Amino acid sequence: MPAAVSKTSRSRRTHRRGSLTVEMLLVVVVLLLVTIGVAQFGVFFANAQEVALAARVGGLEASQTANLPIAAGAVPDTIITAIEHQLESSQIEWSHIRLEHNVTPSDTAVVLDSDSAGGFVVNPKSNLAAPPFTNTRYVRLTVSAPLAELFPRFLSFFGIQFFAANKSYEHSTVFRYELGTP
Repeated sequence: MPAAVSKTSRSRRTHRRGSLTVEMLLVVVVLLLVTIGVAQFGVFFANAQEVALAARVGGLEASQTANLPIAAGAVPDTIITAIEHQLESSQIEWSHIRLEHNVTPSDTAVVLDSDSAGGFVVNPKSNLAAPPFTNTRYVRLTVSAPLAELFPRFLSFFGIQFFAANKSYEHSTVFRYELGTP
């Protein structure tokens, strides 16, 4: 009889070890997916900060640019170059740049747009109806970048994508126009 008891307890231990291995594998897979997801969102937020910094750099450049166009048209090349230079370190391509300013003789708002022609959905903010402060000239710059440029593709192997392929991320900044401001 003692031989039968030891054989039964031995098979229970072997069965228990097998179930522990399966449980461990399930937990490790879930933890791995969560860790990859957290890392992916961390990279997204870091890249979003780069777009925000590029908008600030472009806005600063626009606030110090003499002779801004007073009719609708394209954003001046010096401003686009400043934005591209900032985004270059993160290898992010912009999709749309919008510059609004009231640096005109009549203080009317002028909107300048430049598009990379990538076919991305861009939802620019509504025009500023009035300057942020009375009797102040301002520039507001919005930079848009495709979400595919901001999100890494760690989970694409599993067929998971957190964004629509044609959507974009945008950031706006407002600066006081520094040249000739009363």
